[in-house]
Amino acid sequence: MSDTKSKIINVAEELIRTRGYNGFSYRDIATVLSIKNAAIHYHFPSKADLGVAVVQRTRENFSQFVSQSDRNMDASAKLKKFIDIYSESQQKNLVCFMGALGPTFSSLPKEMQQELSSASQEIRSWMTSILAEGKQRNQFTFQGAIVDQADSIISSLLASLILNKVTSEDILGNVIRQIDKTI
Repeated sequence: MSDTKSKIINVAEELIRTRGYNGFSYRDIATVLSIKNAAIHYHFPSKADLGVAVVQRTRENFSQFVSQSDRNMDASAKLKKFIDIYSESQQKNLVCFMGALGPTFSSLPKEMQQELSSASQEIRSWMTSILAEGKQRNQFTFQGAIVDQADSIISSLLASLILNKVTSEDILGNVIRQIDKTI
């Protein structure tokens, strides 16, 4: 991937995670990178193409995260590492990409909807497998269905970053403490 293309995706991701998909234009990216709109259109003929590239890269990063965390980590450490992703986002004052794109899902281009749905399924499937592993090895003692617990954790983390922005409070910290208590 060219350096310019990568930089465009980086800026687009940050704008999506701070303003939402409908809250930025190619001009915003061009201004940040000191390039012409035409340079962005060269790499991404449409905003949908750019949006798909952002979600695909996020999925690739998650896939790398999964393969790295699966090596020599128990379920508890994997869950902590996943939670760390949200802590890093909080430090950068970003919401997660699912929290940024999910509320406007129906207005997103179909290609982005498909990528976002796939990303959601991958994250939920991975979380479910981590919780099942931890429960089987007696690392986790939560009650109820594993998939319900997975959805609860993911939803709580996602929403906490949004609420952090709205309240200027450490909602994520509260959520993490609750996860620790219930797991």
